[in-house]
Amino acid sequence: MKAQVAVLIPTLNEEASIGRVIDRVPVHALSNDGYDTAIYVIDGNSEDETRQKALEKGAVVLPVTEPGKGAAMQHAFSSVRADYFIMIDGDATYPPERIADFVRLLRTYDVVIGSRLKGRIEDGAMTRTNRFGNRVLTALANALFKKEITDLCTGFWGYRSHVIDHMRLVARGFEIEADMFVECARLGFSIGELAIDYNKRADRPKLSSTTDGLKIGFFLLKRRMTLGGGREP
Repeated sequence: MKAQVAVLIPTLNEEASIGRVIDRVPVHALSNDGYDTAIYVIDGNSEDETRQKALEKGAVVLPVTEPGKGAAMQHAFSSVRADYFIMIDGDATYPPERIADFVRLLRTYDVVIGSRLKGRIEDGAMTRTNRFGNRVLTALANALFKKEITDLCTGFWGYRSHVIDHMRLVARGFEIEADMFVECARLGFSIGELAIDYNKRADRPKLSSTTDGLKIGFFLLKRRMTLGGGREP
């Protein structure tokens, strides 16, 4: 029996891009590597045709009534069973073709992140403010939790199944990536990185660089203060 890969795509009004993201998931390459792949679109009350387009492409749609990316991912993690999990945003800014590389690297690491700051960033895909803010937040996270990564806020993550079983996530919104990093550090999971390309999205970004950046920073500080001492095995 082949190992199972679950591709989890959180969406909110992504009708312009979700079909392209699903089409670019390397299902055949993964099959050649010995994996069966299922694609799940975790949709948070989209008001456009995101869900219909995902269904037409053969994805499983998991509707989520509670707002927030964190709420969507927690619902997905509790609903889906697989050997490997890949989280990728549905706005076509990340390269789904690299999913096969993520799964290969997950044979060595517990967690893999796609680092935009190690790869090529398309002109206009990330403002100077966002790039600076991400570097600051990443440095803060590394200092607080004694880990070394290069892109805290990336929306492209991979996990082995035991990671999902042990994480206790609390973030309901855009702090979810910071929350996942905190849990990986708390539990002592190994984290690998892949340099990835990052492309400009077609519509306006949903993230507010200043407001959401401050929320993520305060979230990291609060989690550090409430975490207590030491890691769990």
